[in-house]
Amino acid sequence: MPFKSMRSALLLLSLLNVCTVFAQFRTKQEKGYFNITNPVEIQIMSSLDSAVMKNGMARIKGGFEVNTINGYFINPSFSVGLGIGLQFSNYNYYPNPGSGGSYVKKSGPGIVLLPLFADFRYYPKNAISAPMFILDAGYAPVLKMANKDDQQYLNGGALFKIGAGYKFYLGDFLSFVPSLNFKAQLFGNHTAVGGVLGLGLLF
Repeated sequence: MPFKSMRSALLLLSLLNVCTVFAQFRTKQEKGYFNITNPVEIQIMSSLDSAVMKNGMARIKGGFEVNTINGYFINPSFSVGLGIGLQFSNYNYYPNPGSGGSYVKKSGPGIVLLPLFADFRYYPKNAISAPMFILDAGYAPVLKMANKDDQQYLNGGALFKIGAGYKFYLGDFLSFVPSLNFKAQLFGNHTAVGGVLGLGLLF
């Protein structure tokens, strides 16, 4: 994807973040509208199977993601939201013996994706600092690949994430919400699974 499109996606994320922050000044954390911004999610992913490429095989490696979730507390124990982010993933390419194939990794991540997902959270304890359980499901199309010829084999796909976290109260309009999650994601017909460490802020 051209640099201009990447810049537009980053600008969209920034504008969404600014708007949600200004919308929070009159809300409470366990009632009504909220925003959770994850400045970084560290992803340790591993392939269940090797992706078959034109002249070899590939396996997904780790990466990281930034995302923002806009949601609503249905009640103090349950919230629903919609999330959007940018995911930066890497992969290893292994040419078939004698194929003459080679792979030159360009600078930056091998794959850049745009995760779009529904977010569901359950808070079993009604308190300003409390544990939570998380369920996310969605789809992540590819925005850019270091090697464009590989996109037909490692295209975007569905994603699923389940985990648990804790809401640490920092103030009336801010909480720290770290989480540990299991994630499964499709890259075309190729499946990768792994763990995700989220470091988020709830407004």
